[in-house]
Amino acid sequence: MVNLELYKKYYPVNNVNDLIVAFQKTLITTNRTPDFYVDWEKVKQNLDDIKIELALWNSLIDSNNIEKDFRNLIINYPEVIKTIPILHAIREREFPVIIDFYSKEITTKQLDFKKTKYSKLTQKETEDYIEFAKKSGVFIIFKHIKNFYDYVFGVEVGLDSNARKNRSGKAMEELITPILKKMTSELGCQMLMQTSFESSYKYGGRFPAGLSNRTADFIVFKGNKFVNIEVNYFSGTGSKPEEIVDSYINRKNELVSNNWQFVWITDGDVWRKAENQLRKAFNELDYIMNIQFANSGLLKDALAQFLG
Repeated sequence: MVNLELYKKYYPVNNVNDLIVAFQKTLITTNRTPDFYVDWEKVKQNLDDIKIELALWNSLIDSNNIEKDFRNLIINYPEVIKTIPILHAIREREFPVIIDFYSKEITTKQLDFKKTKYSKLTQKETEDYIEFAKKSGVFIIFKHIKNFYDYVFGVEVGLDSNARKNRSGKAMEELITPILKKMTSELGCQMLMQTSFESSYKYGGRFPAGLSNRTADFIVFKGNKFVNIEVNYFSGTGSKPEEIVDSYINRKNELVSNNWQFVWITDGDVWRKAENQLRKAFNELDYIMNIQFANSGLLKDALAQFLG
């Protein structure tokens, strides 16, 4: 059960119900810092990888005979073919397309865009690329843009926005990392980030076999005492609090049996409407915090209490 005496040092709580109220009142509305929205370095790197090919496409802008010029370009510079998918905002460089949806037997064609400057196109491949470009509407681009680098820059920014869901967990880690670095320095502890439990073995960590290949957000240790800290943020959409809570209760039980401690730092609007699951978590976990709880000094006290 939650170490209530520790929480009382920072919040006016006398029982789990009081703790739930305090937890919900101090939830943050977002974990998104300004650099969350677009990974500009990734966008720039993706563009730099194909900037020569994009420059070659520029030679076809305002072409009077786009099909003929397109054919000549891909034959003489087959390396440009690898960029055809990104012109359609597609990451994959090999995928099937339907040839004739209305035929009695719907057939597909596998298109492979993984070409280099050393590739030699067959006539069939050449016609396949031309047909795809024509039917997909990519020829229209050559009449409406001035620079393919700028065009794909916009495409990359749009595609990167689709990766925001994956960055949500990383954003939470970035919020917690400076807090933990300061605390571990003051407590004389060591910290590992985004590493497998198995990596703690060389520092003397004994861990459950079932967790050996699992990745921990943070491992804080001093001497032969280890703490696993997991962090996450749940805005509410698609989140299932009951599964989340159950998984961390199991994690904590496994770790405690091997002389570890477990701290869960979680935040987000999902917890405003998940009182029952919060109660279950506080009843089963020793240390569960949100960002404000962790930053108030509670996390440092919890680490000091366990690590000594």
